[in-house]
Amino acid sequence: MCSENANLHSGGDDRGLLRAVQEVAGELELDRLAHRLVPWLIGHDRVEAAGVAVVDPELDLLTVWRFTADDPNAPAEPVQYQHGPQVLAYYASAQRLARGGNSGGALDDMLLGRSSRWGLSSPIMLHDRWLGFVFAAISDAGDDDGLHEYISRLASLIAPVVWNCHTHARFKHGDLRRDTLITLSDAINRSLKLETVLDSTRQAMRGLADHVFSAIMLVDAERSEYLMYPNVGDTQELSPPERHLLEGSLLAEVLKRERTYESDDLDGRRTFAVEGRCHLMGSRRCVAAPMFVRGRIIGCLFVGVRSATPVLRVDVWLYENIALQLALAIDNARQLEQVRRLSEELAQQNRYLREEIQSEHDFGEMIGESAAMQAVRDAIARVGPTDSTVLITGETGVGKELVARAIHAASTRADQPMVKVNCAAIPEGMVESELFGHERGAFTSAVERRIGRFELANGGTLFLDEVGELSHSVQAKLLRVLQDGAFERVGGTKTISTDARIIAATNRDLAQSVKDGAFRSDLYYRFNVFPLHVAPLRERSADIPLLIQFFVEQYNRRMGKQVESVEPETMADLCARHWPGNIRELRHEIERAMILSDQPVLRVTTTEVRPSAGPRPVPSTASLADAQAEHIRWALTKTAGIIEGEQGAARLLGLKPSTLRFRMKRLGIHRPA
Repeated sequence: MCSENANLHSGGDDRGLLRAVQEVAGELELDRLAHRLVPWLIGHDRVEAAGVAVVDPELDLLTVWRFTADDPNAPAEPVQYQHGPQVLAYYASAQRLARGGNSGGALDDMLLGRSSRWGLSSPIMLHDRWLGFVFAAISDAGDDDGLHEYISRLASLIAPVVWNCHTHARFKHGDLRRDTLITLSDAINRSLKLETVLDSTRQAMRGLADHVFSAIMLVDAERSEYLMYPNVGDTQELSPPERHLLEGSLLAEVLKRERTYESDDLDGRRTFAVEGRCHLMGSRRCVAAPMFVRGRIIGCLFVGVRSATPVLRVDVWLYENIALQLALAIDNARQLEQVRRLSEELAQQNRYLREEIQSEHDFGEMIGESAAMQAVRDAIARVGPTDSTVLITGETGVGKELVARAIHAASTRADQPMVKVNCAAIPEGMVESELFGHERGAFTSAVERRIGRFELANGGTLFLDEVGELSHSVQAKLLRVLQDGAFERVGGTKTISTDARIIAATNRDLAQSVKDGAFRSDLYYRFNVFPLHVAPLRERSADIPLLIQFFVEQYNRRMGKQVESVEPETMADLCARHWPGNIRELRHEIERAMILSDQPVLRVTTTEVRPSAGPRPVPSTASLADAQAEHIRWALTKTAGIIEGEQGAARLLGLKPSTLRFRMKRLGIHRPA
């Protein structure tokens, strides 16, 4: 083929040109067109190299394909050159090239190669439009009229094909932009999951022409940081977000300008860290389009491209439109996530409140006219409207929870829930999860995320009952929440803030527990801002008739009874009792009597247990478990089934109430009626 072409060049035979045109006719890709022209460019014995250059008028950019006679079949990688209008005008009319010439400069040297000093050039013209040129590097400056005529005629004949290729490329890029917008719009508007939106954008961006690197940057104003979701490599999984400081970043510049940022050639100037990273991956230019939504900027779409020329306005427009669609989709996804989170919190609040309603409270209002009760009411009136922490002390059954509810009702948080946590009733290993919540997978049984009581009580009141039972490890974490109002869920890394008022209660002497080393002194002082003591029932026996009347009316409604009064002897007996279980014990006594009564006058049969002086002897053949069980039964009988408090079996046995309950469950022991 090459020898035949050489003859055609020298003889000017039109058959060679005809066959060349037939070879490339209908071609729509510039790269394939250049390679198909090789046999018709390389063939004369004086031609050492030849090729074709095509101009992009929008960018003043030349794309050059150059082939050598030594290896004409080797694929040529296109090389792009950007020059000013004067240089491009020179190539639009140049006929001869010379090494070291002033007109073409370094580009002339590249076209000629290392060995050639001379060359020929002929512009590719369609009507008055210059599309590029065909060139040949020759070994000497001899007679080249025939060769130049051949190159000129070839350039003229392939001009329509070059124009078709150029037009096809522009339409192809336009179709790609349109398809990208349509595909992306369809994908991100069909999903309200943030991960799906980000992944759809990632896939769409990879298909854009000249794309090297892209990233989505989202502002995290609370931490003065931003999250960057990079689009790197061919992995099918969405890369996890990276955290970067917002100050001094490219995103901060976009937030300041409130418009699209376009870089200079990254070979020469890189202002921001992400530009350097982008440049290392092969980008020469980058664009950062702001993500506007509902009058604010939530981040930006960052795109790095391979071309060194300024990004076309149509491509900037594309990135800005993608950023706008992306911003709306991300904002919708975030709002949905917030709605889901609030719904989850409300569901857990409702579940908790249902449990509270289903559980039996001591009674619905504070009953009593004694001086001790009046002092409690005065204290509630003073501390209720404040947000101060309150420590309620008193024996088991005196109504500490009722006082806590009265304080909450008198506060400015009364329209928010009061969340209760009985610290003694929760297994030690689950206290932290109960208070602060946990993430899914934080431990074996954590099959779903759980909102903790501190989070549920945000804006309301958190009632921590029996705080004296908390372990030292939980005390330390509780202290941090009381100091900073911040915590993390178990297994989580996100810091959560809470605005919950704390009311604590205990039947222990916390001051003594501090001396014994069982309770942290710093936590005690945090709780003891406003101490409020509730007197035991034996110290306010004047309130007993009022309480009995209240309970009788309550159980009349519940049981459908018609009890009108209480037998005087019964009333006197009830007022004279010691009541180690306090109001709770009194209530249960009245409930039992109401169940047994069929008369309008209530009579209570004495049920006080007269325990023996000590436990019954255990046979010498009994096991250790039997002996332990008998000892626990003796303690429960002696304390009338009361477990907690000063008069409880746990104190008598020297055990924690939670430990005693665990042993009772393990040994199958039930409290006596």
